[in-house]
Amino acid sequence: MLPEIRFNALTGDRVIVATGRAGRPFAPESPSGSLSLPEHDPDCPFCSGNEKLSATELFRIPDEPDLAEQDWRVRVVANKYPALVDETATIEDTGSYRYAEVARGRHEVIVENPHHDRDFIAFSDGEVLDVMQSYRARFAAAADDERIRHVVIFRNQGPMANATILHPHAQLAALTFVPAHVSRVLERSLEHRGAGGHALLFDMVQEEVESGARLIEATKRFAAFVPFAPAHDFEVWVAPRFVPPRFDRVDDETLMEFGACLRGALQALDAGLGGPDYNYVLHTPPLLGAESALPWYVQIIPRRTLAAGFELGVGVQIVVTKPEEAAAQLRKGLA
Repeated sequence: MLPEIRFNALTGDRVIVATGRAGRPFAPESPSGSLSLPEHDPDCPFCSGNEKLSATELFRIPDEPDLAEQDWRVRVVANKYPALVDETATIEDTGSYRYAEVARGRHEVIVENPHHDRDFIAFSDGEVLDVMQSYRARFAAAADDERIRHVVIFRNQGPMANATILHPHAQLAALTFVPAHVSRVLERSLEHRGAGGHALLFDMVQEEVESGARLIEATKRFAAFVPFAPAHDFEVWVAPRFVPPRFDRVDDETLMEFGACLRGALQALDAGLGGPDYNYVLHTPPLLGAESALPWYVQIIPRRTLAAGFELGVGVQIVVTKPEEAAAQLRKGLA
């Protein structure tokens, strides 16, 4: 089959689908994220009972003063090694092409479960809802900060995904600026809404549900699918079938359905690919009142290969598995 270039309507990126490259030799794979872990690690700062090993606590579920310090289901703490800080200092390094400033913002760790050996794919419905509620609460806290322009929540699972602690956790980053790629996606979405009256992502999801070729699962409000032009092999999106409210204003019923669909997509990847390490990113629109043009959604990226010279030099990603074949394999895993 000849390589083909596919266009991602939402991001504006081109990707190359080159199935013939799947036959080239590979180095041995790194161990996947499905490692055998103890229920409690005495050295893990995120395990129940080790609360004093972590940074300042910001939030917990349940938040009841009569409970002991270690009695929590979800706990949010400041990141000990932040990429963003709440500082007002200045950096003196300017010139005709130089400009530097303190990376202001928020960087938090969402400890999703007190047990070291738990994984999102095995969370109960109650545990999933706890996690989703903590995401919503911390998004709301960041959005209330008038300096913040963009919030992203992400999860690194396993060594290949650059997870330095294997205890189940996610992170929140709140930025005082809108990243360039987010601005580009928003611009494309606004143009599309102006032409057709609908959110671009919403129309893309509807086409995926109606086609079924790349669909993994559809619920009443959400769909999990392999995008037409993925940037990574077996990449999966979990996206709304209609434009939902801003993420911090979503009700519990919608949150639960979203979390269950996300869990199902991760279970499909786990069964279909043998438990790969992965990253997932909860993409949200900038805090500019653009929710109707750019709904929030999750992008799941299995970490099976690394970017090489072509991708780094040209800026165009290569995938070796046709998205339609990837979706068929993942549907079997979900079944």
